Amino acid sequence: MRTIDSRIDLDIAAARGSAPSLPSRLFQFAVRAMRTWRNRAAVNRLHDLDDWQLRDIGLERSDVKDALTSTFFADPGLHLTIASRERAQRYLRNGRRD
Repeated sequence: MRTIDSRIDLDIAAARGSAPSLPSRLFQFAVRAMRTWRNRAAVNRLHDLDDWQLRDIGLERSDVKDALTSTFFADPGLHLTIASRERAQRYLRNGRRD
């Protein structure tokens, strides 16, 4: 079993229970805030890559700039993931002529 599988099982189990308590909600908020902060730091490091390296991972410089100009509480990693997947889907849909 992969880690993702067990994580999904835990999420489903948590959803079945009663409403989370205040300390649990505060803890979840803190975890999300830390994850967002780490992702923002990682996206900042993407500025060090040149355009060819960004293109190799399915991104463009404008994607990185857009992710960093999003609101503070928005996860920039999620923004980049969506941008990269949409670009890959367009590439495959258009017959790989990109």
